[in-house]
Amino acid sequence: MEMQGFFGYILAIQIASFLFMYKFYVAAGRQWWEAAIPIYKTVVLLKIIDRPVWWLPLFIIPVINIVMALIAVYELLNKFGIYKAYHTILSMVTFGVYLGYLGFTKKLVFKEKDVLIMRKNLGETIPALIFAVVVAAAIRAFTFEAYTIPTPSMEKSMMVGDFLFVSKMHYGTRLPTTPIAFPLMHDRIPFTEISSYLNWFQLPYMRLPGISSVKRNEPFVFNWPVETDLPLDKRMNYVKRCVAVPGDTLEIIDQILYINGEPLEYDDRTHLQFTYYVKTNGTDFSKNVLKSRFDIYYGTIDEMRSGYSFGDVQRASQNEYIITMAEEFVEDFKTLNNVEEIVPLNALSNPLEYPDALPRNVKKHLAATAAPGPEIFPNSSEHKKPVFEWTRDNYGPIWIPKKGTTVSLDSISIQKYRRIIEVYEGNELEIIGPNQFVINGEETNTYTLKMDYYFAMGDNRHNSLDSRFWGFVPEDHILGKPVFVWMSYDKFASRFSDKIRTNRVFTLVNGKGKRTSYFPHFMVLIGLLIGGNYWNKRRKKKQSANG
Repeated sequence: MEMQGFFGYILAIQIASFLFMYKFYVAAGRQWWEAAIPIYKTVVLLKIIDRPVWWLPLFIIPVINIVMALIAVYELLNKFGIYKAYHTILSMVTFGVYLGYLGFTKKLVFKEKDVLIMRKNLGETIPALIFAVVVAAAIRAFTFEAYTIPTPSMEKSMMVGDFLFVSKMHYGTRLPTTPIAFPLMHDRIPFTEISSYLNWFQLPYMRLPGISSVKRNEPFVFNWPVETDLPLDKRMNYVKRCVAVPGDTLEIIDQILYINGEPLEYDDRTHLQFTYYVKTNGTDFSKNVLKSRFDIYYGTIDEMRSGYSFGDVQRASQNEYIITMAEEFVEDFKTLNNVEEIVPLNALSNPLEYPDALPRNVKKHLAATAAPGPEIFPNSSEHKKPVFEWTRDNYGPIWIPKKGTTVSLDSISIQKYRRIIEVYEGNELEIIGPNQFVINGEETNTYTLKMDYYFAMGDNRHNSLDSRFWGFVPEDHILGKPVFVWMSYDKFASRFSDKIRTNRVFTLVNGKGKRTSYFPHFMVLIGLLIGGNYWNKRRKKKQSANG
């Protein structure tokens, strides 16, 4: 049905554009039928408005084609002496109906393009800006897009304040699915709550060939699958680590992640964080020491009371704390003079299994924040008791769905696959009994998967909303691969000189070994270019004086 709707939409567009445009083609000395042939008619239009044929691909790309249509309509009307900009605006907002009205009601006389009048009406800046938007939108849609890290779910691997370039080419550029939208905007017009798109029609999911597939253990950017009230390409962008790929079996045992029965090995640039119960001798921590030595942000009392998600320290009592830190700092943290005890907050599936020696406040905290419940995938609020007694730290085993695999359906497995069947793959599912299912009108107890799926987790394991809570990432939600950090700003640094994390600026996201900043290399290159340009100007000036 989706593809039928897509082709119906394309056919309707072709018929309407023919009816609205063919009068202009005939008046320009072309044949009427040239306005009816897809793609070819755009080539003819470019000839009519004296524009190069290489513009053709820009008329095909969703979103960008709207801007190109604006340019083409304005210049087409200019060719027939219709110079006022409001004619172009009316043609666009009526989706071409007004253009057809002009074609049938005005006496069309084909003229040479009057550049002087165009400059008088628009100036030279506006056309340049419009074409700049087209170029920027094309780069953003097909190659790289800039992102920022807004939340601490990937700390300390990717940090709040990191400014990234994300490659859309690595996994294959996903073409826009919402064709009627403002370019260079996501789901809202900046500084407003107004949608930047119209969802009257959605294009089917299509992806260009990529360099590689999503690999296990690498960070990736995707649209949040939970936001089903928004179009696919307008859902919130998430960045997490892909910890399991299609066909893998994932399990977490006491905070250790296992893939296919083996502990997952991380590269040198992956820094996992967990929360710990810390008991002191009553002496409070120095905020400066925590930040400079362990990169732990000790927020204000008001921030802690409000549950501020960026704070790494929660004070439970005079001498008890819940602290989030990178696991590589734990041993060093124990050497602080005021620390008496530090305990990992490992949430067990059965609260009765907690050792008696575990502090009472730790048990209370875990029972309140990390017990098995409906918020853990694939449980749901429909069941009074969780079907899967899993927690954030003891999870699975769970198999990651793989395209083409046929899975058996029963009262247990349907909890894992129901959202896939109904929401992500667009089927009608009816549960008529404990182990009886009807899919698209046919009774069955199996289902063959149409897409690949992935399991995403944040490196900040206890402060990440990820696949443990909302499930699998469908392949059509994947956007790209973070590749480069061009700026990193630490808003929690106390001194202005520490606000820029110089050791992260101009660094690669992926790779082996310690991060290397290429900013000095960049500055040397800029210096050489400036110096070379200055020297070249002086040489030319000297030659001119001698000549």
